[in-house]
Amino acid sequence: MKEPEVKEELKSEKLKSEFQTRITEQDLMNFKLYHNYHSIGGVAGFLFGIIALFISVVSVGQVNISYTLMMGFFGLFFTVYTPIGMKLKVKKQMKSVAAFKEPVCYTVTEEKIVLKQGDITEEMLWDDIFQIKFTGKSLVLYITSVRANIIPIRDIGKEAENFLDIAEKKLRPFQIKVNRSKLRKSV
Repeated sequence: MKEPEVKEELKSEKLKSEFQTRITEQDLMNFKLYHNYHSIGGVAGFLFGIIALFISVVSVGQVNISYTLMMGFFGLFFTVYTPIGMKLKVKKQMKSVAAFKEPVCYTVTEEKIVLKQGDITEEMLWDDIFQIKFTGKSLVLYITSVRANIIPIRDIGKEAENFLDIAEKKLRPFQIKVNRSKLRKSV
């Protein structure tokens, strides 16, 4: 009778994951680029920019110069300025948001996720998690469709598998958008 209790204790010990993350400017930029270019608006804007540049090049000498310049401007705006604008916003955000200045310690169990940063401790229940996605460089925990925690793969390392094992027990399959084989290659 005591043997199953011991096995159960060992199982619960295995279902715990602890790691510390520090978001860098590059992590935030990768997240923003992923978010932008994995949305309909981001892809449509980029495609519009490419088409506008193509039309601008093809229309040289064929139509009024103002039309050519206007299409060139739109093309450059949607293909070049968008990532540059994001980079400038990221730099500003890294300087102004206090949450990016200190590391965050995560303790993940089957009951909850505890985040500790400096003197602040926050607990999230698994029911608070909207979705988990893998971007290629980070795991992103969406609390809502617009609020998220970024967990860089370099910080979570081998704990990623353990973290996802716990997440799979607590969340529905459609809430976890992670290709495990790609994740293993990144770790």
